[in-house]
Amino acid sequence: MTDSNRPQDLLASSGSDTIRAYEDAATAIGRLDVAAGLASPGLRRLLVLRCAVRPLRASRDGMIALLRPDGEGEAQARAYLRALEAGAFRARGGVVPSVAMLHELLGEEPSAVSASALADTFLLDAHDRSPPLLKAVCTAGALLRSPPDEAARPRSMKLAALAVSLVLCVGGAIADAWLTLPVAADAGLAAGPGEADAGWDRWLLAAFGALAREARAAEKGIAAARARADADELRVREALGRAAYSALDVLAMLRSDVALTVQDAARALAQTPPTAGAAVARLEELGIAREVTGRARSRIFVYAGLVDALAPAAA
Repeated sequence: MTDSNRPQDLLASSGSDTIRAYEDAATAIGRLDVAAGLASPGLRRLLVLRCAVRPLRASRDGMIALLRPDGEGEAQARAYLRALEAGAFRARGGVVPSVAMLHELLGEEPSAVSASALADTFLLDAHDRSPPLLKAVCTAGALLRSPPDEAARPRSMKLAALAVSLVLCVGGAIADAWLTLPVAADAGLAAGPGEADAGWDRWLLAAFGALAREARAAEKGIAAARARADADELRVREALGRAAYSALDVLAMLRSDVALTVQDAARALAQTPPTAGAAVARLEELGIAREVTGRARSRIFVYAGLVDALAPAAA
């Protein structure tokens, strides 16, 4: 297979297994988009955080760090999260990303390599409108192919992961940055398409399969998180009796926001700080709320069970 500037040519030249993998991934992504659209704001937020930690091989603890509003935590993950959120905002407004825009979002200097030129051709899609899934995966492959040196590969991986999320979003396959290609978790994906004739076919087959698995894992995580929250609500009612009312109010807020402080809860629920604090403490005793700062003041509590349900497996 030779390089083409048309994503549809690459798919048309692929084997039947690759075409079936493409169709499977498209179905899985559609199901995820529906499930995420019906999910609570907190779960949708966790899907974005899942995408943010993927390029850095982080998982549960990385997501928890990003939930902390105090700005502490892994600086690279926060920078990538800012790029992901800013890019998704533009994508929802119809802005098609370019390679230069991807670099700008990541706060990096543009790269002047042939892979970037091919990626821009895929992104601009001047010849026809390719389906967003196909365009996203072909763009990622072009960005990963032949970086100038191995030291540049981590940057290529971040660019590829960001491109997938934004292209899927601007193309309407997903409504927000809820999915990315787990490049960092797979050395074969990170290497990009090989130079041999069958290089693109093999890589597309692997990429479509990885995206389908990622979409299904995220959809399964949404269902698991919803079931966990429902079970926790029942547990609070049974364990606390009349004291459950204020705790249930805080639990509902945690379910929506995933992370909060006692002061947040008191203001939002029109409770006194002691009442809100007592409710949070009861949820902490039940293992539902988890304090994540280790401080005595300005403590932040996270709904750890929801994070566990949506976190990717550690790379």
